Order: sequence, then structure tokens, then C-alpha cells
Amino acid sequence: MKITNNGRGTKFRLAAGMAAALSATLLASACSSAPPAPNANAAKPTELRVLYTTDEANSAALASIAPQFKEKFGVDLKIDNMPYDALQQKVFSEFAAGSSYYDMVVVDTPWAPGVVQNLEPLSSYLQNEALNKTSPQSALGDFIPKVFNDTAVYKADSPAQRLPDSTAKPDTANITKAGFDIYGLPIQSNGAVMAYRSDLFNDPTQKSNFKAKYGRDLTVPATWDEYAQVAEFFTQPDKKLYGTTVMAGVTTATDDFKTLLASYGGNGTLVDENMKPTFNTPEGVAALTYYAKLAQSGHVPPGSNSADWVTIADSFSSGLTAMTINFHDFKLADNVKGGTIGYAPTPHGVSTGPQFGTWMLSINKNSKNKEWAYQAISWLTAAEQQTSMTAKALHPTRESVYAGIKKDNPLAGYYDTLGKSLATGVGRARLTNWTEVSHEVAIAVNNAVTGSASPSDALKAAETKVLTLLKAAGN
Repeated sequence: MKITNNGRGTKFRLAAGMAAALSATLLASACSSAPPAPNANAAKPTELRVLYTTDEANSAALASIAPQFKEKFGVDLKIDNMPYDALQQKVFSEFAAGSSYYDMVVVDTPWAPGVVQNLEPLSSYLQNEALNKTSPQSALGDFIPKVFNDTAVYKADSPAQRLPDSTAKPDTANITKAGFDIYGLPIQSNGAVMAYRSDLFNDPTQKSNFKAKYGRDLTVPATWDEYAQVAEFFTQPDKKLYGTTVMAGVTTATDDFKTLLASYGGNGTLVDENMKPTFNTPEGVAALTYYAKLAQSGHVPPGSNSADWVTIADSFSSGLTAMTINFHDFKLADNVKGGTIGYAPTPHGVSTGPQFGTWMLSINKNSKNKEWAYQAISWLTAAEQQTSMTAKALHPTRESVYAGIKKDNPLAGYYDTLGKSLATGVGRARLTNWTEVSHEVAIAVNNAVTGSASPSDALKAAETKVLTLLKAAGN
């Protein structure tokens, strides 16, 4: 049966529509006047209030170092954690009400364009020497360029625009000279990474059988063709083993497709700065054709047509699959005797561009404690604190933190791969209604996977719907 907007339907449209409506309200009501210069002698508050998420941006990691902030600065960090959907609605409603209750908010990139005018621009804080005496934050060049530029650099009155060079080293003077500003500091970045059963890849019998069947050595796949071939080989019913996973369900299929689209040479953001969809292209059709064929091959577990992040994580961790692509590290279940895990970048085609997205800590424009909130986000995202938070599996956003991971760290292989992947990753289009647009693309992917529509017809239908959504939202 072909999937439409019905079914998941009503609840999704209400939530997405609410976010889009709030975005329009915030963009229309946000003050556009220049903020006053930061005061390095601002009175110290007794506490700073932070609105934060839960597992999505690793709340445990932030909580682990919050007491140290009080020891250093004498200010309590009061952190309110909310699950993703509740957090997004709370952020939008706080800004719509002009509330000053929270001094800092954590912002996810999909909805950053809708709230950026309600965030405090940071250039004047970063360039204030008196505010940076005890903070290493002024060295912005340590942030992974693609992560920083995708996450934090905006023109508030034209949030769809990006810096011309996404790989430019972050530099406040260069950013402001180009007409942009900085609206937060990246704290956790989630990027698509391939995990594989290294015990299977290193097994002498598996290696011999692979060589006999394909005439080449068994290696971790570097290309999508190799990935499909290895998935075929490791689909071994007698061992209750499948080759890999796909998360083709309509809540997550866009992420898989974005990674493939970029690696096939397409624009993986899905929509360009001129609000033109970039997925209904020869590259998009080729990428979706590959994905549908893989999903239909029998080399992925049953039920993959509706699988999401959690489903595929469970499949891999339980020993059901030899490979997977997801946004975090893994542990194998106790029943997977002798199992070990390796990590590698997602396969490439003519190019590469694993999907990634980042959370940033931002200052509420209405906060009464902006200077101290700046001290907090500077300190919390600094290299020393990010390194400390890797003990809680934080996904760092700074190059030096990745470079400093010791080889005996249990997650050394994961961190090495994640750092490399973020350096080449591709983010999302900057839209005030990304959720709705992404959903239409996911429907197209799912329809191609289930055979309800050809890849070309599915993407063509999605493009028509996306154009309507972009026009309605005024992007």
C-alpha cells in the first residue's frame, strides 16, 4: 500500500504545523535592533537556568560537569531536561512569550532557522577581551569547520543563507565581515557512521568463503557497491544473520537517503538556499534506486520497511546483522559470544557526505544574565570540558578533542571515525518547516522501498509537495 499523509498523519501535521506557525510568529515578532554591548562587569547571578534535552544531546554528559562550573564561577547551573518533542515546543513557546526565565537553551539544527532571531548574537561577546580572560572559547578555530558553520553561523534576517565556504576555519572577524553572526556554540554532533562485526570480518572461514565466492579479499566496504556485496555475503540464514540494515520507516528514511544522495554527487541538504528542491535529480533517482534495491534484496531483516534508529540498533546489537549505519556507538548483547565491533565511515560513491546534525548551546535574547550565560556556554563547550564529557560518550565538536582521544579509550575507534565523518558531513536545508519537508521525502523513499512507486515517480511526487510546503511557509 502506498503511504500518504494519512495514518501517521493527523498527529504529525498538528505538531509540524504548530512548529511552522510558531516559527512564523517568532520571525515576525523578534526584535531586529542591535543589542547593547556586553558588560564585563555585569552582576553575578546566583544561578543560570538551562533548557536542555535528554539523550539526544547527552544530558548525562552535561550534568557530569555542571558542579565544576559552580566551583569555578560560583554560579549554579539549573538544568531542565525534556525529551525531544517537548523540548522543541517549550523552546518555541518560551520565545513566543518573550520569556526571560531560561538564560540558555539547547537548539537542534532542524529548527534553528525558526528561532535564530530570538538567540543572542555572540560576536560582540567573543571579541570582548574582558569576557574571555578565563575562557579558551575565543579560539573558535578548534571547532570542526563544517560542524560550526552549519550549526551556529546565520544571517538572522535571512536564515536560509550559509557561508560560501562551509570548510572555512571559524573566525569571528571573517564571519561578521561576510554579514553573518554566531548564534550558539556547538556541544554535541551526531553523524552517520558505519558499525560492523569485526569478529566476522576477521574470521578465517568467512574470509576464505568470501574470496572463493567473489574473487577478492573480504574487507570493510568503502563503496556502496562493496557494501551491497558484503551485505549479500553475510546474509547467512543458517546462522540467523543478515548483511545489514536500512531504516526505511517514514520517521527516519530521509537520513539514509541524504547520505546516499550526497555520495552519489547530489546536494544532500535536499533544498538549496534559493528554496529549490535538490533531490528529484538524476543523482537522487540513482541513490534511491540503490536504496530500494538493497531494501528489497532480502539482505536486511524482515520489517525493515518500517524500521527506525531504534529498530536497526537493536538488530545490530542483538547479533542479527553484520553491519549497520547509525548515529551512535554500540554494545553487543551478552548472547553474542565473541562478538567485537569496528567502525568505519559510511561508503562513498563519486563523493561522500554522511548525514549529520548538531546541538548548540545558545543564549536567550531575553535573558537578564547574558554575560554570565556567555561564560557558561564558553566553558561548557571548551575543549577541556568536552574531553571530560567523553567519559559519558559525548560526541565532541572540537578537532583537538578528537585528536586527543587516547588509543586505550574503549570508544577510540568510534571517535576516530566520527571525527572524520563530521569533517565531510552534509547537514540539512535551513527551513522553518524542515520536519514537514523531511517527512515528504521519507514518504517518497518508503514508497520506492515498498514498490508502491518507482524511485523517479516517488521523488517527483515529493518534489511537488515540498514546493507547496516551502511556498506556504514563506521560506
